[in-house]
Parts: sequence; structure tokens; C-alpha cells
Amino acid sequence: MLLGWGTFSDCSEANLPCKCWSELLREIFIKERRKISVGEFVVSRGHLILLYKPRSTSTFHVVGAPKKMVGKKPGKKPSGRDGPPRGYPRDQSVYADPENWRYPLHTPWHAGAARRYFDDWSNRSKYTEEERAYIDRRIDEALKSFEKRTGTTAKRPIPKPPAGTRVDDLSLKELLQLFLGTARSKRAEEMEDSLVSVSGIDSDKVSGKVKHYTILIDFKHRTIQHDCEDWRKNMDSKNMCKHLGKFILRLGEERATRLLRDILKNKDQWNFTAP
Repeated sequence: MLLGWGTFSDCSEANLPCKCWSELLREIFIKERRKISVGEFVVSRGHLILLYKPRSTSTFHVVGAPKKMVGKKPGKKPSGRDGPPRGYPRDQSVYADPENWRYPLHTPWHAGAARRYFDDWSNRSKYTEEERAYIDRRIDEALKSFEKRTGTTAKRPIPKPPAGTRVDDLSLKELLQLFLGTARSKRAEEMEDSLVSVSGIDSDKVSGKVKHYTILIDFKHRTIQHDCEDWRKNMDSKNMCKHLGKFILRLGEERATRLLRDILKNKDQWNFTAP
């Protein structure tokens, strides 16, 4: 089913049907490292197709559009910059917050620093939930891209209680921050309850979904099974993702606190797995 089509003469002036296209054109521009002179786009059910021709060739290329963009691009903020800091790239597309020239992503170090700074609530609180999702996505994509190139990824430390603190004295919020970190805890709290479904619950186990990800917590056999990418990367160090954090919050404060305290006390006996 054809839903729409159009043409453009220059990637910087394209009149495109949705923000997915501007993101796609930006990716092509960065990849090709040259401007696009002419092209057409076709929108059909389930597919977004772009035909484009770099100026240096006479051949059209066909590209499928990326997955649906997450979040909303931030507008100009009072704390935003009018341009890049001295010595930093002048290309806005390499910033997680392009409009405000914030959180540069042009090197692995800068992408990692962007994640650390944006994980700080004093920085996150300057944006709406949709804007935070947009910046999070751009930072995560940059980190994944650098990870593929270098073959390395930073490991999160194994959760442990602060020195001189008894596990049984830790609150649910403090426990979540130990297993998720401050930023993931905030994201778990910010997620809509409607994204969580609990399909089975009894004294021994509970199962359900967060978005399209599955979760199974087996209390009797001390096993948690989940399938998101963040979980897969960090389950060996007994760290958790925002999806599991949100799911645990839905168990109720008493049961959730009891669960996390038991995991913290008996990390070696708990098995974190992925299907």
C-alpha cells in the first residue's frame, strides 16, 4: 500500500514526511561524507524507502529507513550553547543534544563521558521525558557503534553495599541504585506502568513483560531470566537493566525489597540468565 512519495534536491533542504528521514539523511551524509544531490522517497505500509544519488556518481542507491525514532529532539534551552566549545566539532549531528551543542559523541571517550554526565540527575532534570529518551538513544547508539569498532565495552562493578551499611537497612530505592545505578533507576521510575504486564505470579515465581521483553523471576531456584541487550551485557556482574528495575517495582515495596536484599546477600547463589 503506497502511502506517499516525494523528491528532494538537497539533503539540507529536504521537505520530508517525518523525522525518521532527517535522521536517515544525516546518517547517509556522515557515511558517504558527501552531499546528496537528488533523490526520491517512497512510503509504503511497513517500509520507508529512500532512493538517493551522491553528486559524484550517476547511480541511485536504495536504503531502508531506520527503526522508528525514540523520543523528541530537544529545543533550545536556557542552559544551551550558541555553538560548539572551542576545539570541538562544528557538526551538530555529533552531539546527543544537537540544538544546544551538548554531549559530544565524536570519540569513544566523549561518548562515555556523555553517558556519565547525562546519567547525573542534575543534567537529566533539564529535559522532558521525551527529550531524555532522545538523548539516551543517541548516546547509546554512539556507544554501540564504538563498541563494534573496538570490540570492547566498559564493565559495570559488581553491586555491593556501602562500607559500614547493613544490607537489611537499605531501602528499596537504595537497593535499586546499587543494582541499576542512578540513571537506570530514574529511567525505571519514569517508565509508564502500562508498559508492564504480569502474566503469572505465585509464591515461587513471577513472570511477565516490560514492553516486548520477557522476564521470569524464580524465587525458589534463585534465577532471573530476561532478554534485553543491556541485561545480556551486565548479567555476569549481577547488574540489572531498567526493564527489570521497573518490573521489580511493580511487585510491591515489601516483596521487591526482600528480593533485592536476598540477591545482594547471596549473589553467588543467584543465577542471571538470558534465553
